[in-house]
Amino acid sequence: MPSNRISIPSVRGRPSIAVTLAVIVGLSMVAMGGMHGVSAAEPDQPEYDVDAVGDFDDAGDTLGSADELYVEDDGSGVLVYTDDGDDDIDEFQLGADVSEGLAHVLIAGENDGDEDIEGEMSASLEEDLFSADGHLTMEQPPELDELDVEISGEQTEETSEFDADIYALFSGDSDDADTQQLSTAGAQTQQQSLFESASTSGDVEVAADTFRTSGDVHVDLGTSAMGDSPDETFSFELSETADGYEIAVSERQTEFDSMFSDPVEEWETEAKAKATLEEQYAEMAEELGGEVTVEIDHHDFDEHDENTYWKELDYTVTYEGIEEGLQDALTEELVDDPQTDLSVDDAERIAAQVTELEIETVEFEMISSDEEFEATWNVQINEYAAAIEAIGELGEASMDDEDLFEDEFEEFDDMFEAQQAADLRTTFEWDATAEFTDDNQIELEAQATGDTENYDAYTDELADRGIDAADEEVVFEFTAYTEGEEVYVDGTVEIGMDDLAEEVLTSMTTVIQDESDELGSFASTLEDSELEIAKVDVDFDSETVELEAGAKFENTESLIEDGILGDNVAVTQIAGEDEDGDVVTYVYIEDLETDDELSESTLAELGLVDDDTEVYEPGEGDREFAEMDTERAADFLDVDLSGDDGIPGFGLAAALVALSALVATLLARRT
Repeated sequence: MPSNRISIPSVRGRPSIAVTLAVIVGLSMVAMGGMHGVSAAEPDQPEYDVDAVGDFDDAGDTLGSADELYVEDDGSGVLVYTDDGDDDIDEFQLGADVSEGLAHVLIAGENDGDEDIEGEMSASLEEDLFSADGHLTMEQPPELDELDVEISGEQTEETSEFDADIYALFSGDSDDADTQQLSTAGAQTQQQSLFESASTSGDVEVAADTFRTSGDVHVDLGTSAMGDSPDETFSFELSETADGYEIAVSERQTEFDSMFSDPVEEWETEAKAKATLEEQYAEMAEELGGEVTVEIDHHDFDEHDENTYWKELDYTVTYEGIEEGLQDALTEELVDDPQTDLSVDDAERIAAQVTELEIETVEFEMISSDEEFEATWNVQINEYAAAIEAIGELGEASMDDEDLFEDEFEEFDDMFEAQQAADLRTTFEWDATAEFTDDNQIELEAQATGDTENYDAYTDELADRGIDAADEEVVFEFTAYTEGEEVYVDGTVEIGMDDLAEEVLTSMTTVIQDESDELGSFASTLEDSELEIAKVDVDFDSETVELEAGAKFENTESLIEDGILGDNVAVTQIAGEDEDGDVVTYVYIEDLETDDELSESTLAELGLVDDDTEVYEPGEGDREFAEMDTERAADFLDVDLSGDDGIPGFGLAAALVALSALVATLLARRT
């Protein structure tokens, strides 16, 4: 992927830049994380209760000591952090507002990424919907003459389908130096000698209790300089009989005399050939306590020249009485496997399920010569449901912690049962070719489709098993094409699902908690914050790049309960901007229980001030404090402002939780 980035000022242990990075990472993660949800319970609605709890011994672990502190006589104050700016940044805005529940960041500057490339991307996550779209334009590479790609898909309550259509034309032409042209041409000549064309087509169909696939592969190797050799063929057909299995084999191939084999001794006569085949196939029958017979229908063996022979064989191999031995062998293997730790009874039951699988037919044929290669197959397997269930049980038994993926295994079982009950049929078809043209170009064409039958009945069966897929919808489209010496790429995706935002926050909570035990409180608060919308936009070209991200939260009562900084001191707003080449971040704080002046000693204990912090008492200092541009943030997110002042009992901005948790994560990683 092309590199498109702007330089961020060095962190140097300073919190303002860490906050900036946290907002970018956090808000982008929320918006882009819409596809990664896991089940979540309804968040509790706690009553307002100030309780200074915290997972950090002091708030300095989160924000660090300020360069300046301005205190007021009403219990509020402003912490000021100043860091060196970056000449590559033209615009910088950072904000999080408590009363509005808003977080927002905007960074624009110079781009040191690839030349001749520009694009834009937007993604948003709302309560029940994730959507993203993007556009990319780049200069057409000299090796690419033409490109036309269309991929689309849809999954709703009633259907699940996709289509892909791809065309590409490549050449070795280049505008670089003559030496590179010669090198490219030489590589192309070598590549062309490998094949002139190749193609494959086929299909796969999975039904309630039937698996079927058929297809072919063909490679045209072109005219060979090796002479006229006969075509070599190999084919077999495996089928199940009442007493065992039957394999019909046909071979037409060249045999060579070597230190490892003597073709004359093994294949010269039909009797020798039968003895050789019986020896090859008898070992498995003996191990499984069954019998094997070999019948030869056609035999021919000729010497072409010294040490080279031509062999033709058509024969049938029949296995009888191996089912019980096969089941016993599988049982023994499972019992002896220390990873599964199965009892004999469980192993016998699983082995019986696996051997219930019924082979309708397995056919394969391969033809090869000096000028082409071709292979075809046709497979149908019935009664595979019990075998799939057994494989799932084996997977669960193989886990070190059986409870680790317990829910996932149970859901897999429910989904598989639903497929059986609904007679869900899923098909996949493909057709692809690659060939060298007369102009020494490589032309690629490929089509693929996927479709389902009885999908609506399948979602009904899922609902009966407690899996609600009725409101889940996925729609995506991707196109790429060449036009006027440019390559254009466009893509869109929409995912609709009940409580999607809640599930994404739950997933993020799990990730944060896994990162650090110290972030458990912040992570839980984030999960309870009732995200209204998160959004990220990126716009870039060869010279500039702009990133804007934001989020709006509905409920952050738990943040008040946990006390973001400890000792009843909470953040009411964060605002950051570029001031005369420096990045300055203003953190507005307030004592939640008193209107008296903030205690400098309390803030020192929290790590917010130290001996290097310049403290200004009420009325001192003439600095103007930047405030968050809440209107711009609201316009970007397309939400309304509440207009509330101060810290209400309901509606404290959970945006601060995301900021703090991610700041702490970054600081912990840096440490």
